[in-house]
Amino acid sequence: MATTSSTEPDTEFTQDCLVPLHGGSGAGTNVEADSVPDRGDTDSNYCSGENSETTSVSSSVFSLTYANGRRYHSDHFRNAEYFLPNEVEQSRLDMYHHIFLSLLGGKLYTAPLDHPQKVLDVGTGTGLCAIDFADEHPEAQVTGTDISPIQPSWVPPNVKFEVEDMDREWVYKPNTFDYIHLRSMCGTFRDWDKVLQEAYDKLKPGGYIEYQDYGCQIYLSDGTLLEGECEKYPLGTYFYHTMGAAERQGRPLIIAHTMKERMEKIGFIECVAQTAIWPIGPWPKDKRLKELGKWGLLGTCDSLYPFGVHLLTKEGWTVEQIKELCANAAKSLYKNHYYTYGWFVYGRKPIPEACEQNA
Repeated sequence: MATTSSTEPDTEFTQDCLVPLHGGSGAGTNVEADSVPDRGDTDSNYCSGENSETTSVSSSVFSLTYANGRRYHSDHFRNAEYFLPNEVEQSRLDMYHHIFLSLLGGKLYTAPLDHPQKVLDVGTGTGLCAIDFADEHPEAQVTGTDISPIQPSWVPPNVKFEVEDMDREWVYKPNTFDYIHLRSMCGTFRDWDKVLQEAYDKLKPGGYIEYQDYGCQIYLSDGTLLEGECEKYPLGTYFYHTMGAAERQGRPLIIAHTMKERMEKIGFIECVAQTAIWPIGPWPKDKRLKELGKWGLLGTCDSLYPFGVHLLTKEGWTVEQIKELCANAAKSLYKNHYYTYGWFVYGRKPIPEACEQNA
C-alpha cells in the first residue's frame, strides 16, 4: 500500500535557478494541484508502453543488439547493459535534456566551475549536453562517451565522441579532467563506488564531479511516497516491480539519494546535493511546474514499456503481463497527481596541502 516516507534527504536549495520546492525541501513535499489541470495535447492512448576498449565511431560499432523486438547498443560491448533501446532512448534523452535544463533554469550544471579546460561527459547519449557545454565553454576540450554511437557527426570543433564502456577500467590518464559530468545514469553501473573512484583518479586536484538524475521514486501531490503494490495508484505498482527487478539484477535505479554520501566516502570534499520537483503531468498550479509536467508525462510514457519489458522478462513475466502493467500505469497518469525528484549532486577532488601552500 502507499505509505508516507519518514526520511527526508539531506538536501537544501542554494541556487535560485532551481525549480523551487513548495512547503520545504526534501521528500514528502506538498505540491499544490490545479483545480482544472491542463492536459494539453496529450492522449492517454499514446502511453501504451511498446587494445584500448575505446572505439572510434566506425561501421563495426553499428552492429546493434536486438531483444524483444527492439534495437539496443552494439554487440562490441557485450558486458555493458542499458535498459532502453536506441530508437526510444534517442528521443527520450533529447527530451530529458530539455527537462534538466528547465529544472536548472537553463543551466547545464550546478558545480562552481572556473574555466574548465578538459571535460568528460560520461554516458553522453545523443551528445546534446556535451555540445551545449562546448558551445558555452569554447576554451574547453569536451569528450563524450557512450556505449552507443548515436551522437551527431557535425559538432563543435572542441567536442569529440568515443564509444566506451565506462563500467570497465577507464582508459584515461590520472589527473586529466577539470570536470566530469554524469547524467541519467541510474541503472547503468553495477558498482557505483568503483565508477566514482575512477572519476576521482581521472580528475585533476581541484576538479569537480557532478551527477544529475531522476530519483525513481514516485510521490503524490500531498507528499505521500508510493511504496509496494497499490491498486489505487498503478504507477506506484509499476515502479515497485521495475525498481525491485533492477535492484535484484544488480543495476539499481534508486541510487540518486546515495550519491552525496558515496562521493564523500571516496574522498570528494565540499559535496552538495540538491533536489527539484519533477512533475509527471500538467497538474501543478504553478505555471513552471505545469510546463515541466507536460514534458515529464511524455518522458514517462516513452519509458514505461521499454523499461518494463527489459527488466521484467528476466523475472519471468510474460509480454502480455507487462503490457497490462504498463497500460494500467499509463491510464493512472491522467487520473492522479504524481511527481518525482530531479537530483543534482557535485563534489570536488581536494588539492594536496603542499600544492595549496605553494599556490
